[in-house]
Amino acid sequence: MSEDRLDRIESKLDEVGKAIVALARMEERMMTLFKRMDLLDATQDDQTDRLYRLESRVGNNGQALRFAERVFWIVVAAGEPTALMRTRIPSSRSRNR
Repeated sequence: MSEDRLDRIESKLDEVGKAIVALARMEERMMTLFKRMDLLDATQDDQTDRLYRLESRVGNNGQALRFAERVFWIVVAAGEPTALMRTRIPSSRSRNR
């Protein structure tokens, strides 16, 4: 009976040893996953910062473009009557005077 009991204890110890090895492997996998997650978080933070900088640049470009468009239309609106006055064909009344 004692030998049978020792065999059962030995098999239980083998199972405990296998469980400990499995837990160690699982812990290694978890550490690897945590490192990957940290790297992905850092990359996402970097990309978020880059996106904010890009948005501010685009906003500034939009303001400059709106200003340039307004200046263009002011010049066109002011230049059109002047150009028409210079190219005006004299009417028949003004030739007779």
